[in-house]
Amino acid sequence: MRKLYHSLFFYLILFSIPILSLGSPLDSTNRESPLTHLFIKDYGNSKATLEFANFAAQESKMDTTWLKIGGALRLNTIYTHFEGQTFPLGTELRNDWTWDTWRINVDSYSDGLQLSFEYRFYPTFNTHFLKYGWIGYRFTPTTNLQFGITQVPFGLLTYASHSWWFTTPYYVGLEDDHQIGFNLTKDYEGWRFNVAYFLLSEPRGTNELSFGVPASARYSYDVVPVPGNTNIERRQLNLRAAKLFKSGEIGLSLQTHEVYNQQTSHIGRQFAGAIHYENNWGRWNLKSQALYYNFKDVRDDADTRLSYVQMGAYGFGTYDVAAEAAMYTLGLSYDIPVSWGPVRNIQVYTDYTYMEKFGEIELNGTRHRFAPTHMLVPGALVSAGKIYCYVDIAQGRNQPWLSDIFGGNALGTGRGIDYQKPIGPHNPISEKAAWNTRLNINLGYYF
Repeated sequence: MRKLYHSLFFYLILFSIPILSLGSPLDSTNRESPLTHLFIKDYGNSKATLEFANFAAQESKMDTTWLKIGGALRLNTIYTHFEGQTFPLGTELRNDWTWDTWRINVDSYSDGLQLSFEYRFYPTFNTHFLKYGWIGYRFTPTTNLQFGITQVPFGLLTYASHSWWFTTPYYVGLEDDHQIGFNLTKDYEGWRFNVAYFLLSEPRGTNELSFGVPASARYSYDVVPVPGNTNIERRQLNLRAAKLFKSGEIGLSLQTHEVYNQQTSHIGRQFAGAIHYENNWGRWNLKSQALYYNFKDVRDDADTRLSYVQMGAYGFGTYDVAAEAAMYTLGLSYDIPVSWGPVRNIQVYTDYTYMEKFGEIELNGTRHRFAPTHMLVPGALVSAGKIYCYVDIAQGRNQPWLSDIFGGNALGTGRGIDYQKPIGPHNPISEKAAWNTRLNINLGYYF
């Protein structure tokens, strides 16, 4: 870890030397010096601007050169009421303050050439990885190409959520997903089109193996290999079209990729589609989306067809995800400008997702449908100078992160009557799985 820190610092200094040596305009076109942009960033007052920096992608002026360096340091505390019980204050990783994450961001732009990357560290569970890292070129103010680890153009962008949490699509790899490949964006007569191809999912980072398999050390959820089930995602194609309005958009997204078994060479396939609508009315923002996905003919190492796949991220253990499902998300927010010392804005919001699964399992001669998943997150984002604080009351039913038993079968069959055990003849799917609640406060300094 220490070597990694030293390497990052060394390359950052090398990259900065030529920039810092420039003390005057660059040429006869009177472009500004990169120094004027080095630490100037506007993170706005919403998740869409705060968590997804990517300043290089936002630049449309060809005749400019700049460098931006930034990042964030975040603390987190939670208080849980899971499966009808809570836990004493100071319980390990629960009901205590933890160092959530720190990240480093570098963005650069020069004559149409772009560079953007973000690297994240999660000290509490000893995991770190690259969120994104790409180079790009701005052909015209309306045409941009990114190549590298870049965000998948699917559904609501940049997020389907307002809260520190995501909506349920994130937990199945369909919100803020990142892959290795290229993404071409073209604006034309009030429309925005995306064509993207990704050879593989993003490379794994480093994690502590006591938390999960090595392949789960990543930012976004993907199908990852586990013993007996060595499937991976590859050769992904995305098409997206959105009609742009003055204050929002409506659009359609399509996605497909292979699910390749590294042991047997069998190839299954995922198909996904989404329609979305987002708009602003003054201080109000509405996000809405309906999506469907299907993993067709995905098999494990024993060549058994699967009714759920294994997905993982953040260095934690993998969990079941139903092979076929539809999701419906709705989010509403309202901005309240204030002048309370450094506090300048409070955004209140509510995000909700319903996940309908189409899988079935046979128990004692009777077929049982997979139980649905609900996720409701009311909360607020408080903006005060460079400090941002999320206060969320995350509630879920069959949600893998909102349970005393992380992951498991929540997004697959759904929890059993005994939520701690697998589904079986003596432990059928619960029709009344617990609604769990987690108060989450995330305090961050963004620079």
